[in-house]
Amino acid sequence: MKTFHIEVTNESEEELITKILENLQQKGMIKFSEAHVNGSSDTSVPASEEQVQEIIDEAELGPYYSEKEAKNILNL
Repeated sequence: MKTFHIEVTNESEEELITKILENLQQKGMIKFSEAHVNGSSDTSVPASEEQVQEIIDEAELGPYYSEKEAKNILNL
């Protein structure tokens, strides 16, 4: 069994493509489910302290700002 990722590039054709996939599913040819790529804020996970430090280091704010100021600047 293969898994495919389908990205609809023309929003006006989204309904047609969805109907085609649903039709194939009804015939038992495929299993179709819509993935929600744009995750909601409910599923967000706070960055670990290690990740925060890496972000601050990458932004090169360490020499100029305290850790607290850097976190505020980067909205962390």
